[in-house]
Amino acid sequence: MSELLGNDRKHTFRELLRRAHAGEPPEELAREYGDFLASLTPAEIAQLEQELVREGVLKREELLKVCDVHMAALRAALERSEPTTPPWHPVHILMEEHKHQLALADELRKLSAEGEAASQKLEELTQELAEAESHYLREENVLFPYLEKHGISEPPAVMWMEHDRIRGLKKRLGGALAAGDFSEVASLALALAETLAAHFAKENKILFPTALRVIGEAEWGAIRAEFDQLGYCCHTPPPPPA
Repeated sequence: MSELLGNDRKHTFRELLRRAHAGEPPEELAREYGDFLASLTPAEIAQLEQELVREGVLKREELLKVCDVHMAALRAALERSEPTTPPWHPVHILMEEHKHQLALADELRKLSAEGEAASQKLEELTQELAEAESHYLREENVLFPYLEKHGISEPPAVMWMEHDRIRGLKKRLGGALAAGDFSEVASLALALAETLAAHFAKENKILFPTALRVIGEAEWGAIRAEFDQLGYCCHTPPPPPA
């Protein structure tokens, strides 16, 4: 893919990321780079990010900081890219779990304004979000290695870093609840809801379309079997077709 992308496209993408990281408004960048962004597939975006990290132009940590602004700038071009897969498919399962976790996080955020009066429900929601750990483990231990086998390593690495950020927010949220610090609970609930929304958008619109492009059809059955072994957090998906 590197040969197909070419140095000119890589330079243009690098300049876009540099300007986004410097704080230029994402909406202005999206207007200026609109035609260029529309010409990139999610797999090409992932490949460009990976090459810039490998070449030392961007550090992985810098890419993580840029990623939220980058997504905002790319949103218009990426609206078309969210994949559609059958209910048994690992990507469909992960996206359904995204929806469930977002709903929980949004309810948690809203209830946190009630403080101690909603403490029991807040604890229940926090526990349910904590029990979604198998979602992240399936991505890290099954999907990400398949992507890496097909030469896509940097995007999964960045997503794993974000997983650890999410885990940290959940742990702090549980600690704030245990301490009865409901001001901190409200702050952390908002941070968690926003972090999950941004993270899941990157996976739905870049990582998963890339996976569908590079992972072979036969491999998805093996991925589903490994998913089944690790178990599910939010719903029980239907079995694959016989």
